[in-house]
Amino acid sequence: MKAIILAGGPPKKLRYVVTSTRSRALLRFPGGVLLEFHLRAARRYFDTIVVVSDDPNVYKYCSMKGCNFVPQRSPGIEGAICDGLSGLSVHGEDLVTLIYSDIYFGEGFIDTHMNALLRSYEPLITVTKPVIMRETFLRIDADPISQQVNAIGQGGLIFAGLASLPAKELHELVCRGGKPLPDVLRHLAHTGRLNANHWIGEWVDIDTPWDYLLATRLALARHKGIYIHDEAIVKETSVLEPPVYIDTKAFIDHYAVIKGPVYIGVGARIGAHSFVRNYTAIYSNALVGAYTEVKRSIVYDSASISSHCYVADSIIGEEASLAPYTITLNTPIEMVSNEIILTTSYPLERVKVGAVIAARAETKPHQVLNPAEIYEGSE
Repeated sequence: MKAIILAGGPPKKLRYVVTSTRSRALLRFPGGVLLEFHLRAARRYFDTIVVVSDDPNVYKYCSMKGCNFVPQRSPGIEGAICDGLSGLSVHGEDLVTLIYSDIYFGEGFIDTHMNALLRSYEPLITVTKPVIMRETFLRIDADPISQQVNAIGQGGLIFAGLASLPAKELHELVCRGGKPLPDVLRHLAHTGRLNANHWIGEWVDIDTPWDYLLATRLALARHKGIYIHDEAIVKETSVLEPPVYIDTKAFIDHYAVIKGPVYIGVGARIGAHSFVRNYTAIYSNALVGAYTEVKRSIVYDSASISSHCYVADSIIGEEASLAPYTITLNTPIEMVSNEIILTTSYPLERVKVGAVIAARAETKPHQVLNPAEIYEGSE
């Protein structure tokens, strides 16, 4: 069986978090990048997988990790599909599975799709029910008993970024006919040949920093126990409460308190008397200064938080720098619902929102950042 992982496209608002790569497939997660988890899940079912992207960093990643890379030379999702098909040897009646790489999903997402596909081997899309329905979603109406798709563009479900579709229709309608992917789905639904797999687990479409923050929280919730790499240094007076993962060459100073779930990345440094807790990821070579508290946040590669800061429900972008006594205010998401968009099936009742400090931005001492603020630095 064959699959195409679509790993191209613009970074959208994730450009505020990381500037060293365009593809959201290369966003860091605890233990690897998003694409790595997709490949791991897909390899259980597919003997041939191609990764299509217009980002040269994805090519570099595939060169190191051994995945089959196809450069995206044609624009849009449809262009990526056609470029991917050109890298596969497929026949007209073969089904090709499309996997969107900017989706975070819980355990079993691909498994349930493949189980349904193997029962009938007919065209299949996975759908989910978002917390908030938005106009931009590709809506799906499916029969709850037979799971047959009745209509595209209406209904209470949405396309979840996973589909197994006939190579023949993709070639004829998309690559030769110039039709968008929704038209292929409409054609299959109209002829009674499209079924739906209803996913009710964790699912986040990572379009914004807030999506990314939620997806990281869900990923951290999977961790258990305490892992300390042999080359990490953890001072004996520090306190670790599981689940905690401390990667190679990380350094935890005296009297630091790490209350999981927390991930401490390669070469990250946690200062004395600091408090890092509750769904926080500190990535490669990042610094958390002494007497600083960080909770439910992401501190991206090479970012630096000085001493005596308070960071909650926030993202510190790549190589950003927080001056001493910087504070990020946080609030329940319903207080900023007009400013924040979360594309997810996950309940939002307990989700809070802080600030985003953009990549390479620098705060001033004692600066206070408001909920939902994206701070790009002072003028």
